[in-house]
Formats: sequence, structure tokens, C-alpha cells
Amino acid sequence: MNRGSGLLEQLAEAADARIEGQEARLARHLADAVLARTAGGRTREGQALESLCRRLDSGLLGRVAADASLIRLTEIDDIHRPTAVTVGALTAPVAWAFARSHHGGADLLRALLVGQETALRLGTALGGARLLTRGLWPSLLVAPVGAAATAACLLGLPPGRQRQALALALAQVPRAPGSFRGQRPGRWLLFGQAVRNGCVAALAAADGIDGDPDLLDHAWLQGIGGDLARAEALRSPVLLSESLSIKPHPSAKQALAALHGLQQLLARGVVQAADIEAIEVHVPPSYAGMLDRDPPTTSRLARLVNVRWQMALAALRPDALDDVAREDDLADDSELQAFAARVRVLPDAALDVLYPEAFPARLVVRAAAQRHELQVNDSPGDPPQAFDDAQLLDKARRVLGPDAPLAPLRHGLALAVDPGALHALRVDLGYAEHPDILSPAPPPRPTP
Repeated sequence: MNRGSGLLEQLAEAADARIEGQEARLARHLADAVLARTAGGRTREGQALESLCRRLDSGLLGRVAADASLIRLTEIDDIHRPTAVTVGALTAPVAWAFARSHHGGADLLRALLVGQETALRLGTALGGARLLTRGLWPSLLVAPVGAAATAACLLGLPPGRQRQALALALAQVPRAPGSFRGQRPGRWLLFGQAVRNGCVAALAAADGIDGDPDLLDHAWLQGIGGDLARAEALRSPVLLSESLSIKPHPSAKQALAALHGLQQLLARGVVQAADIEAIEVHVPPSYAGMLDRDPPTTSRLARLVNVRWQMALAALRPDALDDVAREDDLADDSELQAFAARVRVLPDAALDVLYPEAFPARLVVRAAAQRHELQVNDSPGDPPQAFDDAQLLDKARRVLGPDAPLAPLRHGLALAVDPGALHALRVDLGYAEHPDILSPAPPPRPTP
């Protein structure tokens, strides 16, 4: 065996993941991606980005890039805590774009599982969520490879060609993307283009183009993840995607445990928002700085990440927590600003033992001359509190509005049981039935 092919073979074993018993869960996560895509397309930032993606590429791959970008910019897409990979955004748009109605929903869900497991295995092998502390973005790192695996499965590539698709995708893995600032940060565009690159890798492999199967080796993994890299994680005895979380609100995942803790205290009547004098948010040092880095006036993204601002919304404007756009001028609200000023974010090394399997928070709330303490390891939508279909539809009504048409989500949820659901879903999403790009390539002309 040569130096690298063994590791590529281990990564490619994700294509053998068993789907039996996973269909309903997979359909739910696909429907969650449909929800995110719909919500993202309603924002001004999303509309501008979609227009740019379509101008850059008016074909199928431009649509995939746009959909991936729209899903990711919402911060309501699913996430795998141990790797911090937002796997739905990099697999679902590829799945519904490359699927064909005559295949049926089972084939789409099968490809979705393959893409999820491939992305999560690679993310784990590179170092998981702790890569974030080194300026690396796990979701961006694995996006080309997870997208290539999803597309290759739906293209029906034989195992040898699937491996070439992965090899070509690995060659396009981006490294440290830098810090994203400004009112229109480039992170969403780069993510969508990385997903597009994975699709190109699969289509190129289908056309007979080869990559370098020896690329994936220990040195390659360590070149990205350093001492965090673990090559043995490329072969997983369990389905990593069973540990995916669905977010209840648009927010950085690192903030949701703290939000849930405050919501619990308020809902139980333990504290009243008007009585809160101070809140300490204790979190693992790995992400304490991120949650209090940029003020909410900086950008829409900051309003989705800054935990002090989100705690103020949870206490005083709870409906605003479900606003994906975050475009209303609440940043100048003096009442919200005053509440946010009473929140402190503190790194707590004692919580680091739980991270990244959980993204915990310990709250210390002083209200009406009393002290209340609560530690939260899991928030709604995490595996211990997994959403069912009804909870996902409730999330959709909160995010999209009570009168929003939910047919696309229902078609996504029905993929495992309704043979006609895939065609209906693709019509909902505006995809043509037979784009030329997926047609079989003509046979090569004989060399003179």
C-alpha cells in the first residue's frame, strides 16, 4: 500500500454507512436546511449574495453555491458540536440539486448520509472544533470533500471514481480564511464556492479526470490540524451524524446554552427581566472571546454572535431571537444596550472538560438581591433534546412567520415515505428536472 491511499480508502468507507433506521432523521435535517435556505433568501444580505452567485455562474453549480451560502448565513442550520461543522449547509443543497425525481427520496437521503459522514470524519481527523481557536474554520475546510461525496453518490459513480472525486476535492481544501469583518463579510461567499468546488470535483471524476489518491496522508492532516490531527478518526465505528444538533434560534451555537439558561429562569418565574442586575456567562476559554468580540453595531453577524446582545434580546425582545435578518435598527435601543452592559462573559477552565462534545455555559444571575446559578450543557435541538417533526415545523413558523407556506418543509420531511415528495420538493425550490450539466458525457473521440 502506498503512503496515502490507505487514508483515502478509510475516508471513502463513509460511502458504506448504513441508512436503515436513519431515514426520518435525515429527512428532518434536510427539511431544516430547506427552512434555512428560505429564511436566508429573505434577508437583504442573502438576496445580494444570491444575485452575485447567479451572475458568476448562471447554471446549476451557481445555484448550489447560492443555496449553500444562504443556508450558512442564517446561523440556524444544523451543526455537529464535536467538529463545529455545519454539515447540512454543505450537503443538502448538493443533494436536492443533483437528485432526480425518478431516483426517489431514498437515494437523496442515502447521498445526504454519505456526505455527512464523509465531512464529519474528515473534520474529526483534522482536529474538530478546537481548530477554531487556531483561526481555522472546520466547515470551510471540509466543504469541498463533503459536497463531492454527496454529488458522487447521486451521480452513481463506482467506488474507484468516487475516490477520485474525493482526491480532487481534497486538493481544493482551503486553509486559514482570515478574519471576516464589515457589513457583508466574505465568509458566506467563500463557503458557497467551496461547496461548488466539491461538485466540480465529482463531475470531473465522472468525466474521467483523476486526482492524487496519495494526497491524504498523515503529513497532510498534520499540516492543517497540527497536534490536533487524528488520522484514526477517518474510520468511525459509529454514525457521527447521529450527534447533529438542530438550532432553535439563529445564533452562533456557542451562545445557545447561555440563552437557554436565561430562558429557563425567566419561564419558571425564578427571575423577572426587570429585576436582573447582573449576569455572568461562564463558558469554556475556547470561545469566550468570540462571544464578546464585536459589538452588535458592527454587523448582522455580530448581532448573531455577541452573547451579551442576545441575552438582552432573550430578556426584553424574545421574538427578535427568531429574526434571521437582524436588520431592524435595534442596535440603537437604549434599553437593550443597558441590559447588555449588565452581562459579563468569563472564560471558565472548569467547563473546558465538556468541550467540544458539548458547548456549555454556567450562568450566575443576580436579581432582586438574590443570586441564581444554573449550568446548561445542552440546549433544545441537541441530541439529548432532539427535535421531532412538530418541533421543526414550530421553528419554521417562528422564523418564517405563522402564515408562511410550509409545503417545502413538509415535502422534505416526507422524503422517506412519499415517492412523490422529491419531485415536489425540487419544484418548490425551483430546480429544473434535467439540467444539461448532469447529462452523461459524450464518449471521447479517437486519437488520430
